[in-house]
Amino acid sequence: MHVLVVNVGSTSFKYRLLAMPEERVLAEGRLERIGSSSSPVEFSSGERSENSTIHLPDYAAAIGKMMSDLTSGRSPIGSLKQIDAVGFKTVLIDGLPGCVVLDDDAISRMEALNDIAPAHNPPYVNAVRQMRTLFPDLPLVGLFEPAFHVTMPDYAYTYGVPYSWAEKYGVRKYGYHGASHRYVAETAPRLAGVDASRCRLISAHLGGSSSLCAIHDGRSIDTSMGMSPQSGVDHSTRNGDLDVFAVLHVMDKQGLSTDDVRRILCKEAGLAGISGTSGDVRDLEAASASGSERARLALDVFCYNVKKTIGAMAAALGGLDVIGLAGGIGERGVNVRKRILYGLDFLGVVLDEERNSAHTGQEGVISTDASPVKVVVVRTNEELIVARAVFALLSGNAS
Repeated sequence: MHVLVVNVGSTSFKYRLLAMPEERVLAEGRLERIGSSSSPVEFSSGERSENSTIHLPDYAAAIGKMMSDLTSGRSPIGSLKQIDAVGFKTVLIDGLPGCVVLDDDAISRMEALNDIAPAHNPPYVNAVRQMRTLFPDLPLVGLFEPAFHVTMPDYAYTYGVPYSWAEKYGVRKYGYHGASHRYVAETAPRLAGVDASRCRLISAHLGGSSSLCAIHDGRSIDTSMGMSPQSGVDHSTRNGDLDVFAVLHVMDKQGLSTDDVRRILCKEAGLAGISGTSGDVRDLEAASASGSERARLALDVFCYNVKKTIGAMAAALGGLDVIGLAGGIGERGVNVRKRILYGLDFLGVVLDEERNSAHTGQEGVISTDASPVKVVVVRTNEELIVARAVFALLSGNAS
C-alpha cells in the first residue's frame, strides 16, 4: 500500500510517500516559511535530493508544488493513481480523538472547533478538501494530535472552571503534537540505552510550534499544551500561556472582537510579537547577535519557559531518566538547546558541548557519559506514525 502522508504545520508543509507495511520511504518533501516572500523547498527520492527557494503565498501553492514534484520524472511514481491512501496529521475534532476517515461528518466536526484551533483546523480542512478533489476515490484518513494524550489522568487535564463547561463544551486540556511525542516515546529510550517500559521521559517538540510532554512507560501523563494549540510555551507567531484577564482587559480597552483577538494571537503574538520582527529562531539569533534587544528578549523568554516546563514535567514524573529533543529547533538548534539545558544539573542533566555541536539534524546522545539523565536528539517522524495508523485502520487492525 502506498500512503501519502501530509503534515500541515503552522508555517510549514511536509509530506512523505511510504510503502506500507514495509515502512519504506519512496519520496518526501518539506516546504517552509509558507506565506513569506522566500520559501525553502526540499524534495528527495531515493538517493536524489534537491533544494530550492520559491515563493509559496499559501497552502494551496504548497500542495500544487507537492503534486508537481510527486509526478515529475524524479519521483518513483509516474501517476497519482499509484497512491492508495492519504493520511493527515490532523489537529482537533469534536468528539473523541483518534484515527478516522475524513468524510463529510468528520470535516464538519473539525470545522466546529475552528475557533479553538484557528491557525490549524482551517488549513487542514482546506487541504483535505483539495485532496478530495485530487483523489475523489481514495480514503482520506486523519490521525488527530490529542490521541496520544488520552492516557492523561483526570487531574492533569481538568481546568479550574465551572464543571458544566467541561460537560457542555468540552473545556479541558487536550494536548497536541501527539504523533511527534509518540515517536519520541518509542525512539528516545532506545537512543539513550534505557528500558522503555520503565522510562521517565520528557519529550520536547520545539519548532514553529512547541510543546513538551511527560511520558511514563510510553504513556502521556501530562503535556504543556491545553485545550488549544495557543497554549504552553510561546510559539513562532502564537501566544503561549497567558492570563485570560489580560486579554479581556485589552479587548475592553481597544474594543476588539473575539475574531480580532484570534487573529492577533495567531499571527502577531509569540516570539514574533515580542521581537516585533520574526518568530523564527534562526532570524532571532541573527538579530540578537546584531544588537536587537527585543530579539534577545524573545529568545530568553522561549528558552526560559522551556527550561521551566522541563522542571514541571520532571515533577509530574516523579523523577527523570531521558529528555528527547525533537522538531526543527530541537533537532538543529544547537545554541538554543545549550541555553535550555544549562543549569539543569540539579535534575541530573549534564550537557556535552562537543556532542551538542556535532548533532545538528542528527540523532544521538548529547549529554555526557556520566550524566544521570540522558539527553538525546530525535529526528521525529510524525509521518511514519500517521502512516502506521492509516495502514492499521484500512487493514482492519486498528486498536
